[in-house]
Amino acid sequence: MTGQLARRCQMNAGPAQDTAARFRAARMDANGTAWRMRSLMAMGHDATRIARALGVAPDLVQRLIRGDSKTVAVVVHLLACQLWDAWWDKTPPERTAAERAAAARARTQAKRHDWPAAAGLDEEKLDNPGYRPWCRYRPATGTGIAADFDPCKIKQRRTREIA
Repeated sequence: MTGQLARRCQMNAGPAQDTAARFRAARMDANGTAWRMRSLMAMGHDATRIARALGVAPDLVQRLIRGDSKTVAVVVHLLACQLWDAWWDKTPPERTAAERAAAARARTQAKRHDWPAAAGLDEEKLDNPGYRPWCRYRPATGTGIAADFDPCKIKQRRTREIA
């Protein structure tokens, strides 16, 4: 994943390469990342769409969503946080039959497992190991359609805002 993202963002290798390698190898508890992804599924974003946005394999996202992964790479967690910030109140595009079916499957899975949308999560506690939301699944319509996610553009935009 990190190699693919590095190529997509055209990151420069240099003296900080050792630090970057240590950062990519760092891991943390996966619970908050899993709840973020589950809440996106409650909005209709399926695991494949989430994986494509993060630049990771769909099976990684599926393992996180199921709770099979106890830890996650910090870089994946940070990307998942950016994605969640962008999509938490947005539904996926449903222009084609395939998109509508994928969204319906994601919502059905969220309903079956009682996963709430993002509004039902406590952001202050979300990354605490063992956190479980008090809220349950409820249908959510969102405030609009989620645009395609490109973490490289977010990084570039934030860099320009800071400068």
